Amino acid sequence: MISVNMATLWSDETDLIVQGITETTQNIFQYRNNEKSSQESLLILGEDIGDVCDFWTGKTYVGSPKTKVIREAFQGFFTELMNLLLTMKDSKKDYEVRVAEAMLYQGTIYRYLGHNHPSKKVVVPKYNEIYVSWSKEPENNYIESKLYGPVTWMSCEIAEPLYGIDLDVIGSSRASEHEVVFPTIEEYITEIKYISEENDD
Repeated sequence: MISVNMATLWSDETDLIVQGITETTQNIFQYRNNEKSSQESLLILGEDIGDVCDFWTGKTYVGSPKTKVIREAFQGFFTELMNLLLTMKDSKKDYEVRVAEAMLYQGTIYRYLGHNHPSKKVVVPKYNEIYVSWSKEPENNYIESKLYGPVTWMSCEIAEPLYGIDLDVIGSSRASEHEVVFPTIEEYITEIKYISEENDD
């Protein structure tokens, strides 16, 4: 169990945010490398993972870049979580297989890119291995309402051998977003278009 209550943190409490994410990442690593891990220990770990994912979806904001240290902490967390899910997918323990198969996502996802302030600049996708938020829904009025300037809309098809992480499964996704975490990998992008002009709201 992590020592930080992620639910009480604000987005600018950098040290505590990183501490909570890092502790959870270490707990994932320890569970994955413990041959005597149990269903009970996975349930406890799941609570920590849920706390970090709840912070990701509820306390990081559309159009607002994360600080480098927080971005790197989340990258380490999602990388280790993916390693765990891929390991559990081939586990001999049925409860691990069930969790992995539920959380590993393949299919079509969508993403909006824009600014959190008035701007006329188009946001160009950055193709890299950094985990970011996508949605299973092709349209999201909430996200559009938070962005200014020309909004870049993207679709992506996750297929073998890669997977996304389905946050719906652990209840960390907003109902309207059905969020999946996955990097922006150029060869998996199926369409890019500009769907709006500057948002005056």
